[in-house]
Amino acid sequence: MDRKDLGNKSLIKNLSITNSTVFEAVKIIISILIALAITFVILLFVSDDPINAFRTILIGALTKKRYMGIVFEQMITYTFAGLACGLLFKAGFFNLGAEGIYVLTGVVCSAVACNAITTSSILHPAIAIIASALVGGILMLIPAVLKAKFEANELVISLMLNSIYTAFSVHVVRNYLLSTTTSTIGTPGFLPTASLLKKYIIKDYHIGPMFILMIVVVLLMHIMLKKTKLGYQIRVAGTNPSFADYSGINAFRLALITNFIAGALAGMGSAIHILTQMSFYQPSISVVGIGFTGCLLAMLGRNNPIGIMFATFFIRYLEEGASVLYFNDNSVPSEIIAIVEGIVVLLVSSQYFLRRYREKKLLKEGLEKND
Repeated sequence: MDRKDLGNKSLIKNLSITNSTVFEAVKIIISILIALAITFVILLFVSDDPINAFRTILIGALTKKRYMGIVFEQMITYTFAGLACGLLFKAGFFNLGAEGIYVLTGVVCSAVACNAITTSSILHPAIAIIASALVGGILMLIPAVLKAKFEANELVISLMLNSIYTAFSVHVVRNYLLSTTTSTIGTPGFLPTASLLKKYIIKDYHIGPMFILMIVVVLLMHIMLKKTKLGYQIRVAGTNPSFADYSGINAFRLALITNFIAGALAGMGSAIHILTQMSFYQPSISVVGIGFTGCLLAMLGRNNPIGIMFATFFIRYLEEGASVLYFNDNSVPSEIIAIVEGIVVLLVSSQYFLRRYREKKLLKEGLEKND
């Protein structure tokens, strides 16, 4: 057999569904197609023009530059939430604390943004983002320490802390940061030096410095997980905790580092969302639900930073298409994309979806290799 035939066989093997990376990609694509098919069936019952409605969902965001601008702008927030949750899941932690951290670090960001700490329009938002990241990292350590030292259930602890953080945020804003010019529980307007509203590099598509920061953070997280000792320890601890113990990995130290980084990512995401999309902060409205959505995006992106970024773009793109559809035909609820999201996450996270087909292919390749 010549070198060319060997190369072709190697290529075919790499592109086979037996390759775990290819299998995950195929699984996601088929899951999306199934979800979209179910969505179309639902549109047949709720829309007078289901074909046009389905078309609008698929390409509605492309009809105007500002629609895509909204997709790119909102993508930043949810990508950071997905990265925070994805890192925890990758390390084997089932911590849902990003939701409460988004809310509470929003108060930290607002406190910085409402006070004249500096006159620099670069340093002021940077300080707000860094302060939120540090507080977020510290807050995320609480369930990690409780689990490591007292074997507390981190899922229960994180959910309880979410409620505590939200209630505390409302308390702080009502008693220390309350605006006197509005009837709602919210902060005063952010100072011009802190605000990142409408500060774009590419104005038509709402792409600004924070979008570039998001890409940089995604790449750094990818490199950290794939190329560093810490990333190796995180991956080993997440897939085989017993082996991690036997190999001498300090589980407590790893838990602290991983949870701190995840909390810092959540804090950064909250601050960036608030500074780029709001002029003041309302703790009971502004960032509610983002942390929980991050968990779904992490699962959809298979806890891979780059996968999470593309999953976020996909979901936000479809949601914008659904919003355009709702604007033109309010008989179709814009929340219909939640059906797509739920089905895709369900199928992608399933251990049995397409497994039998892959096992048959593995068996067939094994028999051919033995022959």
